[in-house]
Amino acid sequence: MAGEMTGLNSRTNRGVQGLGFASGVYLAYDAMSTLNSSPWTHETFGGQPGKAESAQHYVRLALVRSTALALLTSWLMGSITPVLGSTVANADLYYIYWKAKEKATAGGH
Repeated sequence: MAGEMTGLNSRTNRGVQGLGFASGVYLAYDAMSTLNSSPWTHETFGGQPGKAESAQHYVRLALVRSTALALLTSWLMGSITPVLGSTVANADLYYIYWKAKEKATAGGH
């Protein structure tokens, strides 16, 4: 049924694909907020011994979990768009948290 709803010739296909992409974005951002605090917290406390690696551990957990959830959502929808959405958001989140870690470990926040 999911494949029928997302058929390439369907008038509603674009809307359904947009929702799938948005669900992937939401999954990534929600997983990061669930498992991590914020880039500011990363930057503020990440310079303390052991804190940066601990914080990065939770970034990796969020990336893996959001990707897994997006893969499941894509399979259920019969569409790649949730994976595409989570990939875009995960790349953005990785960069934000990586920059915060770099500032913290360089002592320049």
